[in-house]
Amino acid sequence: MYRLVTVQFEDGAHLLCASQSDLAILEGDQCIVDDRKVLEFAKVTRIVTVDDGSDYPKEPMPAIVRRATLHDRSKAGESTVVGRMAVATCRRKVSDLKLEMRIVHVRYSFDRVLLTVTFAAAKRIDFRELVRLLAAELNCRIEMKQIGVRDVARIAGGMASCGRRLCCCSWLKNFEAVSVKMAKVQRISLNPVTISGMCGRLKCCLRYENDAYRQANNEMPHDRARVSCPAGEGVVVDVNVLRRRVKVCLADGRALEYDANETREIPGTRPVLPQEEDHPHAEIPDS
Repeated sequence: MYRLVTVQFEDGAHLLCASQSDLAILEGDQCIVDDRKVLEFAKVTRIVTVDDGSDYPKEPMPAIVRRATLHDRSKAGESTVVGRMAVATCRRKVSDLKLEMRIVHVRYSFDRVLLTVTFAAAKRIDFRELVRLLAAELNCRIEMKQIGVRDVARIAGGMASCGRRLCCCSWLKNFEAVSVKMAKVQRISLNPVTISGMCGRLKCCLRYENDAYRQANNEMPHDRARVSCPAGEGVVVDVNVLRRRVKVCLADGRALEYDANETREIPGTRPVLPQEEDHPHAEIPDS
């Protein structure tokens, strides 16, 4: 029996590790992780016990070394300070080499043998010369990690339009595909300012209630469908999904509003609407 432990690094990245079942560690604890013979400082976010009859996973994977001591936490704090100083060095080298990239975050490993440089760029960057110069000046291994705009927002943090912390930097662990079709289903204005998040991409929260809206829409008359209502027959011109209200335009030009239960869609009269193309990048979340 052993445990699978998910840990989170300073830059928000997560890593799945293995741990002996008798190791005294709990969710929320800080720990030391051995990842490919490099020691890392991280925080435990999730623990799952695996009882498959083996003492340890068959496939090699990062391992929890120990629960962080007071000395470990002090050393990790020093590494954070040194890492902030290394940011200036990285940005200076990027400027000297005229590379079209933006340094987002720099993190030293716990033993300071590895420096992970996280950057954002619009295209692939040849950073071999940059790695050589940084390794010579900082005297450690350099690992470059390119991220997308959603991950940049996760690291930078901020407040969303709802007044709360961005989902990506507070609780959201994985980015799922979001499309303009979800905004249409929820009848949200397609104004880019309204449906775009701090990262400039479609808001992740468009997905949260999408399934509920789709189900609610299927239970109500559709736009431009002919329906029968207490005042006769008419055409649906507007639907309020949350209030379950339907606005019907009658033959005499009157537009009356009814509860969805007071209307009945006439079979065979539902219009076939042309398929609209989604935003070309809407279905592709950043990795």
